[in-house]
Amino acid sequence: MLFSDIIGQQHIKARFIKSVKEQRIPHAQLICGGNGHGKRALAMAYAQYICCENKGENDSCGSCSSCLKFAKLAHPDLHLVFPVVKPSGKDQVVSDDFVTQFRESFIENSYFSESSWFEKIGGSGKQGMIYSNESSEIIRKLSLKTYESEYKIMFIWQPEKMHNSCANKLLKILEEPPAKTIFLLVSDAPDTIISTIQSRAQRINVPPIETECI
Repeated sequence: MLFSDIIGQQHIKARFIKSVKEQRIPHAQLICGGNGHGKRALAMAYAQYICCENKGENDSCGSCSSCLKFAKLAHPDLHLVFPVVKPSGKDQVVSDDFVTQFRESFIENSYFSESSWFEKIGGSGKQGMIYSNESSEIIRKLSLKTYESEYKIMFIWQPEKMHNSCANKLLKILEEPPAKTIFLLVSDAPDTIISTIQSRAQRINVPPIETECI
């Protein structure tokens, strides 16, 4: 995902690019805004820019090994967490069980809605969440060394849907993450996230897309 692929939001793009150039990337950022504002796409373009091997002045190169892997959401140092629907008869489920479907949805339309996501993986009317056992997967992944990039990126869509036990288990690693680890928390309803997580992340409010850009 390139910044140039995203409609509008020049101020947010400039802020992200500046943080990388100045090597002042906050370790945890809460990127929030309404549906259709492009916050999920912005976060992914930001992650790609951070890891790009040939950064341009205002965007990723789009052609290095890292960018090609980000285009498929398959970079080994990009870890994806998102709400899922637990299939009947299954005791535990984590994001990785649905990562193929998530990649497909994002590549097809990075502005896909929450309802379309839940319908894709669970059927009409189903609601998902980030279950308690996801925290163990997050901690395990972040304990590993980076494979290719200087940074590990933990991309969490809808942290407000975390089970309380999952959220509480992440507090310590959010406060004292491993070196070169970045959390990008992308939220529709940031004020419903437990306050201890909110206080550990720098909040970035993504406004509606400018009318002239639309």
